Formats: sequence, C-alpha cells, structure tokens
Amino acid sequence: MSNSLQGFDARAATFAADVEQAFWVNFWISIILFLSVVVPMIYFAWKYNANKVKNEDIENVTHNTALEIAWTLIPTAMLMVLFYFGYTSMQVLRTMPAESESIVVKVEGSKWKWRYEYPANASGHVHKIGGAFEKPKLDEKGKVLEKGSMGITALYVPVNTNVILEMTAPKNDVIHAFYVPAFRMKEDVVPGRTTKQWFNATEIGEYDVECAEYCGTDHSYMYSRIVVLPKAEYDAWFNSTEDTPKGNYTKTGDALLLRHGCTQCHAIETGEMKIGPSLKTRLSKEQVLDVIKNGQNKLGYDMGAMPGGLVAGADAEEIAAYVAGGMKGQQPASFSACSSCHGEDGKGMGGMAPDLIGYDAPLLSHVFKNGKEGMIGRMPAYPDMPEDEISAIAEYLEKNSK
Repeated sequence: MSNSLQGFDARAATFAADVEQAFWVNFWISIILFLSVVVPMIYFAWKYNANKVKNEDIENVTHNTALEIAWTLIPTAMLMVLFYFGYTSMQVLRTMPAESESIVVKVEGSKWKWRYEYPANASGHVHKIGGAFEKPKLDEKGKVLEKGSMGITALYVPVNTNVILEMTAPKNDVIHAFYVPAFRMKEDVVPGRTTKQWFNATEIGEYDVECAEYCGTDHSYMYSRIVVLPKAEYDAWFNSTEDTPKGNYTKTGDALLLRHGCTQCHAIETGEMKIGPSLKTRLSKEQVLDVIKNGQNKLGYDMGAMPGGLVAGADAEEIAAYVAGGMKGQQPASFSACSSCHGEDGKGMGGMAPDLIGYDAPLLSHVFKNGKEGMIGRMPAYPDMPEDEISAIAEYLEKNSK
C-alpha cells in the first residue's frame, strides 16, 4: 500500500489557485527577506575579516537615514503583501456559501476512518457511507495491482457544486484533520465540536483524503477519497437507495471487518499484536476473570445484567481457564453458576445471553448496537450496521477462530 501524498499536481477546487498563489507569494518573499539578511552578512564577514582590516581603519558609523528608511519600509511593504494574500485566500476558504445553494454532508473522523452522512433524498433515504479505506496498490510504473477498497468508503459529490462539510469526532476520540491536497484544503476535526469547511470541485475525478493530524497507531493509513461525478450521475445515485454510484465493495466478512475499521484494533491472524482483543478467540482467561469479578451490563441481552462476584477464588480461576480454552474437556462443577444463563454448552441459549465460545450474530449485533466496555477502554457503537453485515462478520469469525 502506498502512503504517499497525492494531489499536489492538481488544482481541482475553485479556491485551489488562490491558496497556491498565496503560498508562492509567501515563499518568494521569504526567500528575498532571507537573502537580504544572509547575503550581506556573508559579504561583510568576508570584506571586514580581521586579517584584512586594521584597527586604525575602523570607523564608527552612527547614522544613515536613507538606509534606515529602506530597511524599515521595504520589509514592512513585503509583510503587508504577505498579509494581503494570506487574508484574501483565507477569506475565500472561510466564507461559507448558503446552505440552500449547497450540499451539506456530515463527516465523522474516528480512529482510523472517515464516515459520511448525506441529507435525506426525495424518498427519505439517507446515504450513510464510509469506513476504513485501503488505497490501491501500484507497481513502480503506476500500474494498478490491487484496486483497494474505494467503493462504499468514498465521499461522492457532483462537479461544480458547493459542498459544505460539517465535521466532528466522537467525544472519546482524538483530533483528526481532513486534508485534500488536490483542493488545497485542510480542516481540524475535533471531538465533541463541529467544524466546517466547504469546497466546489471543478474537475471530475478521484482525489485522496488524508488525515493531517497525528492520531495514533494507524494515522498513516487513515485515508478516504473524494469522487467527483457528473451532476446527472450524482443525482441519479443520490435519489436512489444504492450504497454507492461507483466501485464495488465486497460484503464478505473479511472485507466488512476492514471497512468498519475492526482490524485496526483487533487482531485476527495468530501472533499479530493489536491494542484490542484478538478475534481469533472469543475470550482470554484475563477477560473472563474481569467479567466474573466486575459483572457486565453493557450489551442489552434479554437475561439482563450479569452481577459481579458470582464466584471467586479457585472457582473463578477454574471457570476462566475452561471458557478461555473453548470449553473443551471436563466441565468443572463451578460452571453451574454460568450455565443457568449461558447454557450448558455456553452458547447463550438461543441469543438470550452472550455466547461464551464464539462471535455469533446475536453477540455481534449487541456489541455493534451498544458498544462495549472492555479492559482497554470503550469500543464505540455501530447502531446503523445492517443485520446482513453482522451475519457475514459472524460467519467469517466462526470459520477463522480456533
């Protein structure tokens, strides 16, 4: 996967030229001011070297009106030019168009993915798309080896249309920055606050979105893409219930885990270390002991809250080892404290309580819809995840767990 920044060779938004002009004016004036100091400094250091000048030749110059006026007014004028171009380009960026003349899209940045929510279309359908994005893999000649995962992970907009982005991050997340090199546009995305930015894309095409604020482990992989479409093509998609107007996204379990960002916290392959629990096994001994000690009341099962302290000491250790081992071998007598809710086989009694062995669809449905408090922190909820996607993930994990 390529992590290179792309888009600097394009000016695909209406204000891109203004921002670029401000940059180059700033750059060349900075070069002139730098040289105006460094070049005389080097020249004087050479001309008045101690080996070339005798003490009796040194004069004390106290005043030169013309020189003093020049070195005051010229840099001041240059700085005013910098201010003018900086202010006018910022004004273009920060002056929002009227919402009645724009498409307003809600953007959420979270570790480590972007999500987009559109306004309701004529039939009341709301497009909610986005997720973890994998860039296409290219060879040294630029030939596409793997297409990546654009499909449902991109932001789709019509060409020559004002688009307002209302951006935020979950309160328990970190600061991100929505950066589109081809648009010369960057805006911070702050937990618990709404920041806004707008653009009007002038060229049909696909443009990378990067996170430009270091946000943790997978910051360098926090990609998305803006896909600019002909207006008729965009309108046809927007007024439909189709997930995406362009690109395909496989709804297999492994693809869905990637799209929803699960693999950025959870390990699936044996030996792979992540910050979240492995999805190869349902529970570790430490996790079972933690739940036995503290209880669990976060998943909303019909059986209700599991109280803490039902067993302790050697019995708790025995149950934890048995459950973490996949409930194989001789069942300990102490497991009777668990079987009344989880069943003798530990599979949750038809969805009434959590399955202790694997990630079945009822368990994943509760976790995705309610979130989950774990030993390392809270997993956010995914309340809008479709049941067919939950079932696909459950099937994939069941086949790939030990």
